Amino acid sequence: MKFIKYDNKKLINFYVENGLEFDEYKGYFGTDVKSFVLLENKKIVGAVSISIYKNRSFIEALAVNKEYRNNGCGKMLINKAIEKLEKPVYTISKADEFYLKNGFVYDDTDLIDKECKACDKYNVTCFPKVVVYK
Repeated sequence: MKFIKYDNKKLINFYVENGLEFDEYKGYFGTDVKSFVLLENKKIVGAVSISIYKNRSFIEALAVNKEYRNNGCGKMLINKAIEKLEKPVYTISKADEFYLKNGFVYDDTDLIDKECKACDKYNVTCFPKVVVYK
């Protein structure tokens, strides 16, 4: 398997197919986002998108193809993100257990955007958490 830099917008379908919520019309990815994919025989196994926002390092999105889960690919993607970013590295996730298993800890910094908090699912069926890798 190998990593390559990848076009952000081409990854939105991959992220959606693998369980992340995206509304492609809202332009989630700004100009400072970089994305990397993990490939095996030209097939995308996983992807991670990172950014610097308000002087903080973020993992914007991370997903592993369903066929490749539970074999270390997610950890490889986290390590790639951490390698490319300055610490601390933040993410907002509904899969916080995954990040906690990989060295992240809960953080009480209020980084969840207003749009997320205004959603009728917020803290009803959707419970995003801020986690950080120091």
